[in-house]
Amino acid sequence: MATTKGTGRRDGSGTRTEILRVALRLFTEKGFEATSTRDISEALGLTKSSLYYHFRNKEEILGSLVVERRHDLDELVEWITAQPRTPDLPLQAALRWIEGTTPERLHVMRLAQANQPIMRRLAAGDQDPRAAFETVIDLLVDDDAGPQDRLLLRMTFDTASAALLASRGTGVGPDDIIETARRASLALAHAYTQANASGASAP
Repeated sequence: MATTKGTGRRDGSGTRTEILRVALRLFTEKGFEATSTRDISEALGLTKSSLYYHFRNKEEILGSLVVERRHDLDELVEWITAQPRTPDLPLQAALRWIEGTTPERLHVMRLAQANQPIMRRLAAGDQDPRAAFETVIDLLVDDDAGPQDRLLLRMTFDTASAALLASRGTGVGPDDIIETARRASLALAHAYTQANASGASAP
């Protein structure tokens, strides 16, 4: 836990990070609706007023967790932009994206899937991850690509979400979900690369 030197008090950034960490754990264990701001503040040893200094409500906490994934996308966009345009760039980018998926990221994705009304409100702001995904696709897809090519690339970067949905009720753990998503991303990226290498649109 980060503290302010000489005072023993948590610094602002350290407190915010700890709130997000503890809230994610509670949301995962109890469910988003069943977790109150009081639960979060008590688990942290904070007063509710201290919690509200950083977040107005638990919806804002969930929004901040989702925004972290948007930041990951922004970093991916920067990385793609700095790379030479080679045939295997979509494959490299897909691997880079899926390798950044952690069990904690899966928990956030599961929360997002289970709380779509809140996610729709967040999407109305300027932190909508879907907008960054469109930028990724625009950077990778060939100029003459058709709608099937774009869809194939979208699927390549959305395998973690698909695997998470498919795992519901199966008892499959996070590590297996991530590995399955990685294998699916590889297969889809190879399919896209092969289709475009032959000059044909993705089947």
